[in-house]
Amino acid sequence: MTSYEPVRAIHRGLAVLRAVSEHGPVTIIDVVEHCGFPQATIVRILETLVAEGYVYRQSGQSTYRVTGRTLCLSRGFDKKSRLLEVAAPIVDQMHLAIGWPSNIAVFDRDAMVIVYSNRASLGLSLPGRTGARIPLLATGVGLVTVAHMHEAERKLALAQARAAGGKWDNDARIGTGLAAKLERVRRDGHAFADEEYLEAVYQSRIWAVAVPIFARDGKVQASVSSLVLSIAGERKRLLEAILPKLSAAAAEIGEALAADS
Repeated sequence: MTSYEPVRAIHRGLAVLRAVSEHGPVTIIDVVEHCGFPQATIVRILETLVAEGYVYRQSGQSTYRVTGRTLCLSRGFDKKSRLLEVAAPIVDQMHLAIGWPSNIAVFDRDAMVIVYSNRASLGLSLPGRTGARIPLLATGVGLVTVAHMHEAERKLALAQARAAGGKWDNDARIGTGLAAKLERVRRDGHAFADEEYLEAVYQSRIWAVAVPIFARDGKVQASVSSLVLSIAGERKRLLEAILPKLSAAAAEIGEALAADS
């Protein structure tokens, strides 16, 4: 076994646990579809998670769910962090102004993590709730974060994302012309989620635009996106109304956080 194999095994185990947590109850076939790993690999990982007490198979059924033990995995996460204390009310106020919900996401090793969302107000059952890990290159929040990383940090983040085995960060189509894409994001100050990603995850019911939240040193410490129903009207017209308020909210959050330091 090479030194790479244990890392890949960990990433796959976490991916399966997330799939069961976010989509459960799920069958083995469901997990295969969500993760894209071979069925034999999924079965082996599920057996390990069951043995460790994080997942259980429902009695008399072929479906799996997480156990209460998974709650211990979040004990180290500070839900009252300064970011959420500052950002949540600003984002909620913006929601009232633009009429569309938002996500706040932060970078974590190889993915973006949704740390706050008021998306329930959209009135649809949408995947990707708080705590979900989402791709770097297929999401607006990921693109605005990656675009503003220093080159070495960006290379490491993308390498870790590819090693995690996720479909979207290993998609050659998305990676084509990445340098030009990131330059455009830096120039425009915002990014859109990939259309094929939106089709696969949301059946193209929404589109999303994201902007960065900068720290005082110019690094991106989080990003915020707005989610808009595709049937709501012309995107250009809606973007003209949404983007200035989204950018202003991100700037307000950044300024408030900078005042603490």
